Amino acid sequence: MSWDWLNTIVMKLPFQFLDYVVISLNLLIFLFARYIINRSPKASKNTTARNRMLGLRAINLALFSIYLFAAIVDFLFKIEITHLQQISQTGLTILISYIVLHYVQGWIVYRFGKVKEIDGEKVHGESYASEIIGLIGLILVGSIAILVIINVWELNNWLQATSVLGGVLLILFASKDYFLGDMINGLVMHYNHSVEAGSVIRVKEFELVGVVLQITLSQTIIRDLVQKHEVTIPNTKLRNATVETISNCGKNGFRDYLDFKIGYDQSPETVQTFLETVFQQAADKEAGINEEAKPKIVVVENGDHAVTWRLLYYVKNPYRMLDARNTVQTIAFELSQQEKVGLNTPVTHQILSGIVSS
Repeated sequence: MSWDWLNTIVMKLPFQFLDYVVISLNLLIFLFARYIINRSPKASKNTTARNRMLGLRAINLALFSIYLFAAIVDFLFKIEITHLQQISQTGLTILISYIVLHYVQGWIVYRFGKVKEIDGEKVHGESYASEIIGLIGLILVGSIAILVIINVWELNNWLQATSVLGGVLLILFASKDYFLGDMINGLVMHYNHSVEAGSVIRVKEFELVGVVLQITLSQTIIRDLVQKHEVTIPNTKLRNATVETISNCGKNGFRDYLDFKIGYDQSPETVQTFLETVFQQAADKEAGINEEAKPKIVVVENGDHAVTWRLLYYVKNPYRMLDARNTVQTIAFELSQQEKVGLNTPVTHQILSGIVSS
């Protein structure tokens, strides 16, 4: 008897069996969205998994809102919402298509992508083949979903009698500058292997040094090695920028350098010994520095106020490049205090106090 009121309300709702099936399925997908999305190789990227989950739950909430609106209008105002069956079938089609597309693209990445090591973790990354096949999969799944929705709403005759498809094509052509360039540049980067998932790159235009996490058809996701956050750059902008691929280096590793301005009062032998000691102590402290590769110490400029000495060394792990630089800088400062080797630019002029009379 306690459930009679619920049965009464359910009987008054304008829903049929299919509507309840879609509502139940929508609720289950909403509750288990994280599990559904994470059961795919595509979910190895945190950003991708988060975006896919937000998209899936946005579809869930949209369907819930439609059914809630229909129930409120019918229950309070006695106005029947038409085409609920078509709405249910459309919602079911969109839900299934979204999930199928996610798993299809995940399988494509797993099957045709490349295994990359990013920060010590092996992940499946995109390749030129996986992006092309993924694009084909997107077109196929999207086309099937559109055809199903057209049949659900019985729009076949309407499409034939109007120029809807022509309008859609016109919209796509007008918006090609917003997505076509990024798509082509993404495919070019995959094809040339110039920038791949796991590559450590430096982009001077954006003052960015980071590791590439993912290259999609629209954008590239990079983890900043300084602040450890993710940066998203459109593929067109990245292709037009000067990109240094730091991880593409020789057997000794990536060759980096630091410049030090030292006064003329220090002899070359003293500076050589000082910088060699800096390198040795830094290599003992920082595992990323290649201790086996000998450093090179050269003079790059004899300036008006100081001599610019350059310490060149190798970093065997590009991910540790910034840590290596910071370690060398710190050791150099500490040793300069001990050895009385000034790293500041010497003052070569005298500041007179008082007022100079005319």
